[in-house]
Amino acid sequence: MALPLILRLGSQYCGKRIKTCRRKFSSVPLNPVSGLNVFDSFSKKKSPLLTKQPNVLTWYICGPTVYDFAHIGHAWCYMNFDIMRRVMEQYFNLNVIQVMNITDIDDKIIQKAIDEKLDFKEVSSKYEMAFLNDLGSLSVQKPTVLTKVSDFIPQIISFIEALLHRELAYTTNDGSVYFNINAYEKKYKYGKLKPFQISMAESKNANNCNDFALWKAAKSDAEPSWAPSWGGKGRPGWHIECSAMASISKTSYVFGPWVDVHSGGIDLLFPHHENEEAQCCAYHEIPQWVGHWIHSNLLRLSGGTKMSKSLKNTVSIKEFLQTYSADQFRMMCLISSYRNDIELTEASLRLAKDFLDVVRVFVTECRFFLRNNTVLQSSINSKLLLTTLVETESMVKSYLADDFNTAQATSAVRKLILLTRKEINNSNTVNRKATDHNPGIAAVASVLNFVSKYFSNLGLTSAVVTLQLLCNRPELIFFLTLQGDSVDTTETDASSIIDNFVEFRSQVRQCALDMKSNQQGKDDSVDAVNTRKILLTACDRIRDDLKLKGIQLKDQEKTTTWTLMR
Repeated sequence: MALPLILRLGSQYCGKRIKTCRRKFSSVPLNPVSGLNVFDSFSKKKSPLLTKQPNVLTWYICGPTVYDFAHIGHAWCYMNFDIMRRVMEQYFNLNVIQVMNITDIDDKIIQKAIDEKLDFKEVSSKYEMAFLNDLGSLSVQKPTVLTKVSDFIPQIISFIEALLHRELAYTTNDGSVYFNINAYEKKYKYGKLKPFQISMAESKNANNCNDFALWKAAKSDAEPSWAPSWGGKGRPGWHIECSAMASISKTSYVFGPWVDVHSGGIDLLFPHHENEEAQCCAYHEIPQWVGHWIHSNLLRLSGGTKMSKSLKNTVSIKEFLQTYSADQFRMMCLISSYRNDIELTEASLRLAKDFLDVVRVFVTECRFFLRNNTVLQSSINSKLLLTTLVETESMVKSYLADDFNTAQATSAVRKLILLTRKEINNSNTVNRKATDHNPGIAAVASVLNFVSKYFSNLGLTSAVVTLQLLCNRPELIFFLTLQGDSVDTTETDASSIIDNFVEFRSQVRQCALDMKSNQQGKDDSVDAVNTRKILLTACDRIRDDLKLKGIQLKDQEKTTTWTLMR
């Protein structure tokens, strides 16, 4: 009796009481993930992440209804969840089992199929493939299991039959089935995620305005339909699909009556996720089905306008990637909080691009330093860099453990980057002679490895994006083809070719600069001046030409560095 009472009191109970209840909800004790706290939409607070199986996290994520191309607002949610998954796997050693659904039976899909005189599966298959391709373009990892509603009709019917048997659902005259919230609330709590009741009024046939459809009777022969045991052809309602696929489908060996994490956009919190929870609690006869509800807030347009297909103000993922890069969008996610509404503006995209440029220049300068340290006769404050590196590593883990706070973690990494660049480019560093015991190579290499791994762990296609930029710029491909028709187009090879070219130009430039101090006679000096002018002019022309093609050279006293521009 105690557990249902606590649930009825809802949000009054928090802190240790909520945690204690959760451990009792599962048939086996739940296991805390060491150090990782997440914000739970149920408790409205941060709490330790708990899993049913040690080191294994089960995660159900609501996928798209495939009646049109996905837009960048959808991508915002999936990108945020991809970053969370990478944090769990890379920093907390969790084996994440992620299931995503594809809703391929829906009113909008059916209507589009009728309008275009196609089978509903042709419509849904087209947009399903486009959606998966879009996720690939964004470097979002594939779910462990992908389920489609049309493949699980028998399981959905079985699920509804169980609810009818327990008198937690009822049929109507046309063969539709509705969930009985009044009957459900006699045993369980409805309104966990959003405690106050909202009239959904799904149909005039429902006994209660808050009752929602589990099964919709077919309106015409043009609709896809199936014949259930209670009679009357029809198809599943929206909310029942996820509940059935997640708990009694092919994935039941992982999920069943408990899911560690369920996620989706904040707009799905009520009624969709509330109804999923109610259906599964009713089916499994348990007081709680999901361990942690995680919701991503929305990506809005400038001025806070919601992005919506119904408002016809969306930008498809494919359209977005014609102007901006996937790394730029991911960086925008990394320097933001998934629980805050973010506006998609030129300013926010510029901020992400500027950060990428900082990383790119940092990696370029580190590589130049490591390649040319003996030539530069330089050293750095290794103790300072290594001490700051250890502190940054600790801060990054701490921030990521605090509800995936990538904004603060990435800010800490940025400070380390700027400190390292300052050391490398400090005139005192370049001009002081390196000693055998303190060349700075180990410190710079350690920082470079840490920074590169950090961004790689969180899904950037490459820390410097060198190869990506080259491949996206046809005018730069000649750098890749200098080695002949058969070329290993790795990032290292591309950088090496540019390094060799810049080194050659640097040597020519240095010879020209040295001519002024090597003049011996009047006649020779005239030739030397002319030659010097010709060589330096050629070097300047190459520098300007490369800048037009996206490669910026930076001439220093005796060396030249390069970076790719966006």
